[in-house]
Amino acid sequence: MKKLLIICLLPLLILQSCEKRLDIQPSNVAPEELILSTVDGMDGGLNFVYQTYHNNAGRTFTLWNEALADHLEIRNLSTMPTHLYFYNRDLNAIVSEMVSVTDSRKLSDIKLRELYVPINATSLILEACKRDQASGDYTFAYNKDRLMGECYLMRALCHMQLVNFWAQPWGTTADNSHPGVVINYEPVIDRESQVKPRASLKEVYDFIISDLKEAVRLVPDGYVAGQHSGVFAGRFYKDAARAYLARVYWMQRDYTNAVSTINDIIGATPGNMTRHPLQANLVALFTARGVEGTDEEVLAQTTSVTTVNSSLATWWNASAPESIFSTANPKGLATSQFVADAKYSAADQRLALWFLRQSDGRLAPAKYNRALHFNIPLIRSAEMVLDRAEINAMNNNLEAALEDINLIRGRAQTELLSMPVAQQDLVDSIRTERIRELCFEGDRLPNLRRMQAPVGPGDRAGVTPIAWDSKDLVLKYSEEDMARNPKLVNNY
Repeated sequence: MKKLLIICLLPLLILQSCEKRLDIQPSNVAPEELILSTVDGMDGGLNFVYQTYHNNAGRTFTLWNEALADHLEIRNLSTMPTHLYFYNRDLNAIVSEMVSVTDSRKLSDIKLRELYVPINATSLILEACKRDQASGDYTFAYNKDRLMGECYLMRALCHMQLVNFWAQPWGTTADNSHPGVVINYEPVIDRESQVKPRASLKEVYDFIISDLKEAVRLVPDGYVAGQHSGVFAGRFYKDAARAYLARVYWMQRDYTNAVSTINDIIGATPGNMTRHPLQANLVALFTARGVEGTDEEVLAQTTSVTTVNSSLATWWNASAPESIFSTANPKGLATSQFVADAKYSAADQRLALWFLRQSDGRLAPAKYNRALHFNIPLIRSAEMVLDRAEINAMNNNLEAALEDINLIRGRAQTELLSMPVAQQDLVDSIRTERIRELCFEGDRLPNLRRMQAPVGPGDRAGVTPIAWDSKDLVLKYSEEDMARNPKLVNNY
């Protein structure tokens, strides 16, 4: 009961910390000293952070990245205006959409809050750990590094999502001095401390990389029963931190550091994954449940339980109302641009297992509707293999690139590539393989930006391609946001 009380009360403390200047002291909020003075209390806070992040990362943010790009069509068949606004790239509608006719809160404000509140939670826990506030708890000594590492990791991931949607991408300016997002280095203790300008994009990336490096240093390799709190089982481990660090380097086109980090994750020999090998069963990747069903290929996931997984909510599940990828009446379909770009062969098992062909011949993505309450992969070792293959091909290390790309093709049961092959042809083949493998997992928009390639219209009628760094793909701050923080510069 004590653990449950602490876990339930910590989110209230986190919200309270942003309101201290308003002298709000709810009677049911435990004092900070109580909640942050035990490992259970800090883990309760991290549970809140993971839950809030997973609710968005496994659902909302993945879908936003696909809806804004050119491979997914969202049809107007449901009461899902937000996702239709993203598909229509109607940024004014997105920023002004209210929760309901009786609730004037802006949905985009809520999503911002659902990133900044976990950031504040991690900063509170980090501060308590640095002060050894839980030194009276005998389990703190061997959980301190783990708690701090998880906080650094989750704080970095929340800032990554913020900068992905509320800032122009890396490379927009030569020195990346264009606006990023507001960085919260320390806990926010009052409204005044929230009033500050956006950091430059470079400053945000530097901050994210610093936090991820600390996470790599501190987060354990995995859960150890008897040493770690049971709630750590199924959360993010050291290789999750490495994988996200590799992804950041990839987005920066810092390919030297990307390859070095990837080698730490899967082994340094192309074509020979000594760690995190590919799962042979393509369906198993998207049907595993719970901690015991964690797959070696999956480096980070939303870990479900057998009856509840709030990160699925209603959008990804075919058996739930308003499913975006419903089996019977899909509201999301692969565009003709996707079909042309992917160029699946008839033998490719991904075409057979990751899609449902409709009566009109169109393809409905089906990665996310094979099972109820499953673990949603957020980053897989297949992505690391594809990254390294493309980097080696761009560096003219063609044989090394072939070794890696053939791992992906071999699992899909497609014809393996061989020498001789022209460098650009191999680069193009690897990029096509990426589309086939990572389709509808949230990779499309970030990868177009990384390649500095125009974002096509997909199946939108009368729409022309948008430049990769256009503000037409960057979310706006609401009038309420601007009023709360007069130092904000909006994305117009």
